[in-house]
Amino acid sequence: MAGLQAEELSNEFFKSFLPETVFLVDGDVPVPVISTPESIEPELAQVVKPLIPAETTKNTIPAVPKFPKIEAPAKSVMFNVIGENQKGVAVLVTIPDTEFRKLPQLEFLNKILQAIGLQPADVVYVNNVSGSIAVFEELQHALQVNYILSFASRVESNLPHDKFTLYNPVMLGSVPIVFSHALADLENDVEKKKLLWGALQKVFRA
Repeated sequence: MAGLQAEELSNEFFKSFLPETVFLVDGDVPVPVISTPESIEPELAQVVKPLIPAETTKNTIPAVPKFPKIEAPAKSVMFNVIGENQKGVAVLVTIPDTEFRKLPQLEFLNKILQAIGLQPADVVYVNNVSGSIAVFEELQHALQVNYILSFASRVESNLPHDKFTLYNPVMLGSVPIVFSHALADLENDVEKKKLLWGALQKVFRA
C-alpha cells in the first residue's frame, strides 16, 4: 500500500520514542488477536417477541396479534472532531472531552506522529461520543480520510475487509486502518510501543 513520503528518522528522535534497544528482524511483527471481537462488531438488533393472544372460546376466531411498530433510529454522526487534517489522517480515540481537547498538545501522541513524518496539523482528531462505534462511511462523508489510526476506538463498515486485530493494518476500500491500545496504555509499555511501531511502518514506510 502507498505510504506518506515521510522524512528519514534521526537516531536521536527514534530513541525518544523507543528509548530501549530494538533489534529489527525480517518478517512480520507478531500480531495478537483481539480477544473480544464483539468490541468491533455491530450490536445485535433487538428481538421482538410475538404477543400471546388471549384465551378464546370454541366459537371465537382468535384475532391476529398486533406487533409493536419499531422505528429505525435515525443515523447521525456520533463523533467530535478537531484539527486541520492537512493530510487526511484520522486519529480515533474514545476519551472524556476535556482530555480530547488536549490531544494536539499531547507529547506522547506527537512523538508517534513525528515518527511517521507527521505534524499535528496533518491529522484530524476524532472522539467517539459516549463510546459509540464510528462508522467508516460516515467518517468518509464528513472528513477527508486517507489513513486511520484507532487508539482503542471502535469502527464498523459495510465494506468487505479482513478481521480487525490489534497492530495489523487492514484495508477499508483504499484506506488503511491500524488498531492500537489506548494512548494511556501505550505510553509506559515498551512491548506495545514496538508492536505499534511495526504496524505503522507497514503503512507509512511502505
